[in-house]
Amino acid sequence: MESFHTRFSAWTPLSNKSLNTQLFQERVALISHWFDLWTNKQRQEFLFTIFLRCTKSQLRFVQDWFSERMQVAKVDFSTVLPRFISLYIFSFLSPKDLCAAAQVSWPWKFLTEQELFKVRPPWVSGTCCSSVLKPRRQPRLSQTVRERVGLHEALEKQLVLTSLEILPKRSNISGSHSYPLLSKKYWHGVHKNDDSSSYALRPHFILISSRIPAYEMLVESVKAGVVSVVYEHSITLESLLYLIEKALDGRKAQSMGIFSDGDSREINLLQGYKIGVKNLLRPEVRDFWEKLGSYVATEEEGGHVDFFVPLGASEAGTEVLSQLSQLTGTFFTAPTGIATGSYQHILSDWLGCQWGKAPSSIYFCEAKLQTWSSFTDFLEETLKTVRKQLYPLFKELQKSISGRMIGQFMFDTMGMTNILNNQETAQALADGLMELSKDDSETSVVEDNSWDTKSRLSKNDLNVEALINLERILQKDSAEKRTRVVRELLQSERKYVQMLEIVRDVYFAPLKAALSSNRAILSAANIQILFSDILQILSLNRQFLDNLRDRLQEWGPAHCVGEIVMKFGSQLNTYTNFFNNYPVILKTIEKCREMIPAFRTFLKRHDKTIVTKMLSLPELLLYPSRRFEEYLNLLYAVRLHTPAENVDRGDLTTAIDQIKKYKGYIDQMKQNINMKDHLSDIQRIIWGCPTLSEVNRYLIRVQDVAQLHCCDEEISFSLRLYEHIHDLSLFLFNDALLVSSRGTSHTPFERTSKTTYQFITSVVLHRLLIENIPDSKYVKNAFILQGPKYKWICATEVEDEKFLWLSVLRNAIKSSMEK
Repeated sequence: MESFHTRFSAWTPLSNKSLNTQLFQERVALISHWFDLWTNKQRQEFLFTIFLRCTKSQLRFVQDWFSERMQVAKVDFSTVLPRFISLYIFSFLSPKDLCAAAQVSWPWKFLTEQELFKVRPPWVSGTCCSSVLKPRRQPRLSQTVRERVGLHEALEKQLVLTSLEILPKRSNISGSHSYPLLSKKYWHGVHKNDDSSSYALRPHFILISSRIPAYEMLVESVKAGVVSVVYEHSITLESLLYLIEKALDGRKAQSMGIFSDGDSREINLLQGYKIGVKNLLRPEVRDFWEKLGSYVATEEEGGHVDFFVPLGASEAGTEVLSQLSQLTGTFFTAPTGIATGSYQHILSDWLGCQWGKAPSSIYFCEAKLQTWSSFTDFLEETLKTVRKQLYPLFKELQKSISGRMIGQFMFDTMGMTNILNNQETAQALADGLMELSKDDSETSVVEDNSWDTKSRLSKNDLNVEALINLERILQKDSAEKRTRVVRELLQSERKYVQMLEIVRDVYFAPLKAALSSNRAILSAANIQILFSDILQILSLNRQFLDNLRDRLQEWGPAHCVGEIVMKFGSQLNTYTNFFNNYPVILKTIEKCREMIPAFRTFLKRHDKTIVTKMLSLPELLLYPSRRFEEYLNLLYAVRLHTPAENVDRGDLTTAIDQIKKYKGYIDQMKQNINMKDHLSDIQRIIWGCPTLSEVNRYLIRVQDVAQLHCCDEEISFSLRLYEHIHDLSLFLFNDALLVSSRGTSHTPFERTSKTTYQFITSVVLHRLLIENIPDSKYVKNAFILQGPKYKWICATEVEDEKFLWLSVLRNAIKSSMEK
């Protein structure tokens, strides 16, 4: 019995070694058999439990076993060390060794090719050309070396700035010198003729920004005889003046319309140039407007500049118009109306309009313009696909011509003839509604009478009695307009709450009822993710709507609305939760639609029906982000028509600051998402492209060029011969220039071609040199781009493209060096 004495287990003998070994082997075999029958997850849990019970010596034994067989200690240093250390290691290699290292792996390739898009440390800016090994110890830079590095950077910066300054300007881009423009006083005299018939030769001119939704259909709406120019939002002020000057061809415009993005406070004219009161007097902005005013007839000759942005609906906007008029001597006007959620403001009254008809009728066919303004958002979504299909066919045409063709295609597809034929019916319905709303009709009569009085008084000598009458009319008109704007705020808020209630009644309520009846379509967790935030927004805005309705029931000139908006603005953290979860909500909808057939059927039954206003669930979730722009426009309009002595002005100012700050937060989120998606799209279409996603990086412009090779660079520019060796596409970002080769492939029996891009290299902008190549007998529209290691001789198809590209590139380089 003594031989069977046990320890720790009644079945493990302690003194009988043979029996102990036999029993241990049997148990190992049994556990191994179980281990073979377990799943992978069960095996991992078993190993995890065993390792937790092991001592340090036993774990060290396992580590040594793996080290001998798996060699886990050998890893690629470039994937573990910080990038600047890896770059320093590669700096000891010769060019030949670097070429060999680039073929080892993708991380080594990226590190050896100029550390893409990054500013390399000064000691890595070049590789050693000698094969002599350097000391392994990484010394710190001495003071002398630092001074040399600083001197080198300063010289390089000065060289880049010098290359920008010597580039030709404006219309002489093909030559080596620039010619000065005529000053404004000479411009007013050049086209002036004693014969009044010369005025009839002055065309009407309209500028249309490419940021306008469905701008192609807007271009197609331009009347015959009106000169139209579509400009890209990414160009510079200098480039925009160049396009205007070229389109007018030495003539003056009788009137000029500017149809760009913006709001009631500022004009989003170009990228980086939101024209408002704060920046209007900046030197380059002031110079731009002075030159633009010289292209338009003077106010005495009946000339005017028309902004299709509702600047007349706020105090800041009217101040912009006033300053521009004083600055240029030309009359500036803009719409005074506010139309939430659309571009209908261009059809409202215009500030100071004295020529008998709205400026919109001067430039556009009103039927087409109304069609465009009513369905802008839907047309833009459709045109994204249309542009993608038709743009390659019209690529060689001018932007305005291709825009007209695409716009005409859209109008024909929509059945414009039917729309025009039904105008009489629409007008009859409008007349009937006007009769039903007697208050509105009386208000319009008073407003018309006020404008008639103003126009009459402007033509005759004003006397004291007329001034008194005018002041009374203006005061009454201001009070009525304030009331109308507050009612518009209430009406638009009611519509907004109705859209949120659609989400609750059509989507949330049925899904919640199905969950309660044990026939769940979605789980409780998914329902919480999708609808919890939007329902809290609905509750907040329902309370805001009730407060507005109660205030308007006893509305008078002395009543206030600012305190109600201030209270609403202090609770906007509810919206913050929604916008933070917005990407997760959309991904949850997509995931549930893909994985849950019942939910897919549910969405198919409810999306885009009459009850949902022909909108889907993701489209309904867009409304919270768009509402804040409407709030701002309406609040500015209320403050514009609120007397200075009214106590509501202070509260309105505070409320506007709250809403404006929150709108900036939404715009920043939207911009970050759009830039990230845009960079991902570019990275996807360029084969071999590295990661482009960086904080604050955005694309400015893409330019297709031909890469040339000079046969003999020793001779004069005018005698050099060039050969076309490659097609390149230059992707200009705000911090770097990406160079890619461009290829074209055709499919049998298909007319359209497919464009492919291959990544070549990239250069940070502050190290990029530009040199102009004057036009000669052998080359046109050429220039040189030179980085630290590579040089490209490029040429555009036409002169305009060269000028616009160099102008944008010069501006981007200057901006990057100022950071």
